[in-house]
Amino acid sequence: MTYLVIEWSGSAVTLSRFLARRGELVFQGADRRQAAAGELTATLQEMAPPTGDDCRCILALPLAHLFMRELELPIRDRQKLRELLPLELRGETALDADELVFAGLPLAGSTVLAVWGRKRELAALIRSAAEAGVEPEVVTAAPLHWGEILPQSAGTVAITDGAAMAVYRDGEPLFFRAVAGGDEVTQTLALLEAGKGITVQRTCGIGTSESVVASTVEPLPVPPGLAAAFGGDESAARRHAGAWALAQAVAQGEAVDLRSGELAWTKGRELLQRRLRIPLALAGLLVVLLAADAAVRYTLVKRDLASLDTAIGAIYREVFPARKKSPDEPAEMRAELRKLGAAGGKSEALATLRKLAEAKGDDIAGLFEVELDGSQVRIKGDARSAQVVNDYASRLGGSLASVDVGQITSKPDGSVTFAIRGSLKEAAK
Repeated sequence: MTYLVIEWSGSAVTLSRFLARRGELVFQGADRRQAAAGELTATLQEMAPPTGDDCRCILALPLAHLFMRELELPIRDRQKLRELLPLELRGETALDADELVFAGLPLAGSTVLAVWGRKRELAALIRSAAEAGVEPEVVTAAPLHWGEILPQSAGTVAITDGAAMAVYRDGEPLFFRAVAGGDEVTQTLALLEAGKGITVQRTCGIGTSESVVASTVEPLPVPPGLAAAFGGDESAARRHAGAWALAQAVAQGEAVDLRSGELAWTKGRELLQRRLRIPLALAGLLVVLLAADAAVRYTLVKRDLASLDTAIGAIYREVFPARKKSPDEPAEMRAELRKLGAAGGKSEALATLRKLAEAKGDDIAGLFEVELDGSQVRIKGDARSAQVVNDYASRLGGSLASVDVGQITSKPDGSVTFAIRGSLKEAAK
């Protein structure tokens, strides 16, 4: 990701490029040209700034082109400040609030710095940059972000570039003002101490060497993070410290931004929509495939259930051949099974059938009819011989109270059919 900071002073434009690498912003170079407001588009085109989807452009205006006022407001949230400031300042500005764009910066204590600009002028500058192919995502002023180049425990420090001055106390913003040279810096510091009781311990200068001429201004001590971004070149770090601080604030999402309402930046939303077009299409295809898979599974399960119902119906007709065709054979089959005790009832029918099957052994070919009538049991089946039938009757003596062997009929193949009657032991008791 590349950050392009376009600093326009009203008479000149400076382009500073920073590359985001491993969470740090590294200086890539800078270019400066003279350009009035009407020449901004042509000048930017001549400077051939980098463009592309991975380039975030930032337009920095001088404080003199914006309006500022300190207000006593306990609100710290910038979004809420942006919504509240037009109402708070209604009737107190030269232009109607609908013709202005507002932003807010919380200061020390319960004070807020209200920042606003003329919507028409800002729109013209944004349009000029956009025509050059570098539409700014953020429109702001660099001095509002100079706290990024100070350590948190720096004390009360003033920073100036000759055109603006900012005062910070331990990294917290206190005061901002547009100035015209070093002499006005000295006068402002004196008035600040007399009016607000703020004593500035040191005044540091950034920007070009000729921008600050006051004898009380010392060069900015370059912190390690700023020095690393410029490869250890402290002179370059001081010249472009404001641009680096602004890019750092944008990268962290902490920039004071005047692009809101009618001037809101929409290119990012459009770019995001283009990037999401393919993922959304793939997600839609995935949903269709999942729906098709669910439909196939439902069809297969429905077919299996229909096949199971058909099988249950066949078993039902085989078990109850004398009954008329039922409209719901599976339900009647379940009802019959519940009667037999499959649902945990007290019927001993299934237990009796199990005992009859366990006693028959391998010599009994099969039991083709078993009738349970109260305590009476009637069995018909096939066996290899009459002796096998008598043995089977003997084995049933352990399960039935009485066992009587009925008619035994011989078959041409030597096997026999038999009939046995008996009674349940529980009934006999």
